Order: sequence, then C-alpha cells, then structure tokens
Amino acid sequence: MFDRLKFDKKNEEERQRQLESLQNRLYDAIAAHSKIRETPIFTLPNEEDIMEIEKIQIPEEGRNAIEVEEELMKYVFSKQALLQHPRFFSFVCSAVSPYSIAGSILTDLYNPNAGSYSLCPGAGIIEEKLCKWMGSCAGYPEDTCSGIFLSGGSISTMSAIITARTNKLGEYDYPKAMAYLSDQAHSSVRKALRMLGFRTDQIAILPSDSEFKMDVEKLEEAIFKDRCDGKIPFLVVGTLGTTNTGTIDPLSKIGDIAKKYNLWFHVDGAYGASSLISPIYRNVSAGIEKSDSLTWDTHKWLMQTYSCSTLLVKDKQTLVDAFVEHPEYLEDVSSTDHIDGWDKGPEMSRPHRAIKLWFTVQATGTHLLEEMIEYSFYNAKIVLHELEKRDNWQIISKPSCGTINFRYAPSGLSLEQLNELNLNITKEINKTGFAYIVTTTLNEMKTIRMCMINANSTTEDIIETVELLDKIAKELYIEVLNNK
Repeated sequence: MFDRLKFDKKNEEERQRQLESLQNRLYDAIAAHSKIRETPIFTLPNEEDIMEIEKIQIPEEGRNAIEVEEELMKYVFSKQALLQHPRFFSFVCSAVSPYSIAGSILTDLYNPNAGSYSLCPGAGIIEEKLCKWMGSCAGYPEDTCSGIFLSGGSISTMSAIITARTNKLGEYDYPKAMAYLSDQAHSSVRKALRMLGFRTDQIAILPSDSEFKMDVEKLEEAIFKDRCDGKIPFLVVGTLGTTNTGTIDPLSKIGDIAKKYNLWFHVDGAYGASSLISPIYRNVSAGIEKSDSLTWDTHKWLMQTYSCSTLLVKDKQTLVDAFVEHPEYLEDVSSTDHIDGWDKGPEMSRPHRAIKLWFTVQATGTHLLEEMIEYSFYNAKIVLHELEKRDNWQIISKPSCGTINFRYAPSGLSLEQLNELNLNITKEINKTGFAYIVTTTLNEMKTIRMCMINANSTTEDIIETVELLDKIAKELYIEVLNNK
C-alpha cells in the first residue's frame, strides 16, 4: 500500500537537491539562450541522436531529474530550428520577449484555470482588459467587444466560423451554406470549414488579383449567383497579412459587401493584426472596423511564447450564443458578473495565456511595441533596396506587413529552370547556417520569401544575408549554364 508520509520522508532530501540543481541549470540555459545570435540556426539530429531518443522508455521507477534535463538539452532542444534567431527569415516567427517568458513561468507555476472567472478573478480581469484594448485597436466599440485567448490561429478561426454559423444560419440551413475566401487565405480556414462538416463545394475559393488581394468584384458575383441558385451565403473571410506575401485584402470593400448581403465578416489577422497597434501603419488596415470578428496571434509579431492567440468579436453576445452551456457541475463556479471563459470558446479548462502578454505590455509599454512593428516594416524595405542594387533580382510582391517575395531571374532560363534555381539558392544558404530562408509559389513561380518581423534582426543581418544570396545565386547560375 502506498504510504505518502513514508514516501515523502524517504525522498525529500534527494528530491530537493535535484530541484535546486535543476533550477540552477535552467537559469544557465536561459543565460545561454540570450546568446542565440552565436548559435547555428538549424541543427538537425543525426541518426544516432534519433536512435538514442528511441531507446528511452517510459520508466516504472522515477529517474534522476538532472539526467532527464541533460537528455532533453542534448537530443531535443539543441537539435531544432531556432525560430527566434535574428536571421531566421522563414515562416512568421518573432523574437521572444523575456517578459513573456517570465509571464509563462508564473502561469505554469501557479497553473490557474482560465475556464472560470471565479477561480482566478485577477487573471480573468486581465484577459478582459486585453481583449477590450485589442478590440479597440481594430475599431470595435469598447462597451460591446470581447474576446478569448486560445491556442492558435487555427482554433481561433474555427471558433469564429462556429460563431458565424450560429449567428447567420439555422441548423437546417447548414447543407446550403456558403463561405468565401481568396486563394491566398491561410489553409487553416479551409481546414476549419471541413472539420466543421462543410463540403468542399460549400467553400468558394476566389482568385486573387495581381497584387494577391481578394478580388471584390468576383466576391460579389459569387455571392449573387449563389443566392440565385438557392444557396445561403453566410461567411466571408478576409486576410490582414497573408502568409505568402503579407498582403492585406481590401477590408473596407469586403465589409460593405458583407453588410449588403448579411454575411459574417471575419478577418484572419493572425500575424498582420499586430500592425494595428502602430499609429503609423494602422491605416493600411482601413475597414477592419467593419468586421464582426478578428483572429490575432500575439505569438507571431508581439514577441510572445507559443501559444497566445486571441479571437476578438465586435459583440460579446455572439460568442455566448455560440458556446454557452450550463452543466450542473459548474453551477457553483459560474460567474454572474463576468462571462466565464468556457462560455466564450471551445475549451473548458485552459491556461491563462493572457498573463504573459499582460506582463510584456506592462513591462515594455505600448510605445516600444509600436516601434518594434514599425522597425519590421522598415527592415522589409531594406531588403527591397538591397535587391534593387543588384542585377537579375525580380520583386514578385512588394513589402507588406514586413514580408517580401523575390526571385533570381537571369535571362535565358525556362520557368522550370528558374524555379529549380531559386529553390537551390535557399537550400544552399540554409546549409551555411548563417540564415534560414524558404520558398513559396506565386503564379507558378518559385519565389524566395523573407519575413522580417524579428525585432533582433539588424541592418547588418539583412545586408549580409542579401549579399550571401546574391553570391550563391551567381555561382549556381554559372553551374546551370555550364550544364546546358
């Protein structure tokens, strides 16, 4: 029989010693991580590393905590892509604020449950205040707007679609419902619609224009035709900062069309919504105040650790209508003065993700965050300027929300050869460990994509990276000519 008192006494000294040592080692790891610039961006585990991880079994008896920590450092954390590295220019990854880390540690330490307001009222108020502040940045009325912190843009988008479905459709309307998005919308939008049971023929993918923005004329044509065919348009999703190009859809025009035909207007601002805090760049999102809901991932451009996403709505009642349940086992911990988290989203128990963002905003102030956003826009323009100084580089999409797309396009090569050449350019620069860059495909062209939202990236980082890209491109082009 398990004897708790005997167990505690027997293991107390050893457990305390290991915890103190582990605490010191974690402090050392944090200090080492501050020197990330000197660390290779991407170190892959070799076959021996993988085999060592495979050998580790789930033990019946507990192991030494220091040995476990050493294994994790050796085989896991030292063998990964360092997304917050200042020269990691792929995907939408930002530097991580030390204040976000501090907030994460406190949240994990005290482990409050964000499902119920009454279980941790202080944290509940913090989440409410942040949602109102973020909503006000989007032009939502502070007295009616609300939101909820979720795990990421995918769950936030799905929750928005559920809210839209509840608000605009009856249950028997589902088979005839139609949703509209552009071919540049994030894949999570399509995935969410499919996961919620909508057929692929209920998802209208509209072609984007020459600037990779949603074509609003085609949007209205599609809605009008579907209504004439007896279908029920209920949702349009615009994007504030597409993943491919950072492009911003014509939000004001989309909002007008949504209102005209009584559609729910959701904006996927997973990374681009952070630009709303900048007085200088807020105007590029004109019309966002016409939306009904907004996805905003602060773990993308506001230096938060994973995960810290927010779904914001103009009218808090729409969330309640979509998600509220009143089981008898929650009656004693349900709030009457505040809306509980489990009544505003799909999760019951959830961590208080808002704490780390609150810690960051309080410690840095909004002015510093505004400057960080503006710095990202500036850095993307440096890339453009450096490429324009060099021969054979073609700009495919101009800087938008800190992202720029380009390709090396010397004359005399076919589209297939150019695509292979640009793919190989990124492969070669990644091998150097100096910078990490990947491609995307736009209009059948393989393009090199750089996302400049890391606050620790310097002008020197950018110039040296473009110089290295140019050097590699010239060398590979010569090889192509020699192999003709």
